[in-house]
Amino acid sequence: MAQASSPTAGVPGPPSRTGTGVSPPRREDPAAALNQVLSEVIDAILDVRQALRRVPETQALHNELDQLLADLRTWAQLLADQDQALGVSPLASMATAASRTPRNPWHGAASNQEVRRIVGEHLDRLEHQLSAALAEQYGDQTRAALAEVQQGILAHRRALSDL
Repeated sequence: MAQASSPTAGVPGPPSRTGTGVSPPRREDPAAALNQVLSEVIDAILDVRQALRRVPETQALHNELDQLLADLRTWAQLLADQDQALGVSPLASMATAASRTPRNPWHGAASNQEVRRIVGEHLDRLEHQLSAALAEQYGDQTRAALAEVQQGILAHRRALSDL
């Protein structure tokens, strides 16, 4: 007499994990992590542009913000180039700068301390996104681009705290 065969017959199931803590899986999507950093850079550009309008040109903070804005634009291009090298359209899955609004409303005058706080918060978020993205990258060119942005952020954080 023939027996019905089953592809799972005799194959043990996965071990039970009852009571075992399971860490959430990593995203493991290098392009998505890279785009998250790019998105944060775009948000920072919007707020730094607003901050520049609040700080008189005669102040050292204005000069630092002007340099930060130039670096943010350079970093955005660098990250978009990395996306292109990975065969990903960077703006296909994220809002463009034209459709975004700054995170901070910037109503009225803002003190230099408030400007430094808001810009510092952007740099903190960007640093967090960079750390996550670096952990998920496999390509040396992308890791080098992210490391370059990370070094620039550290330099701007120091410069802002020295003002």
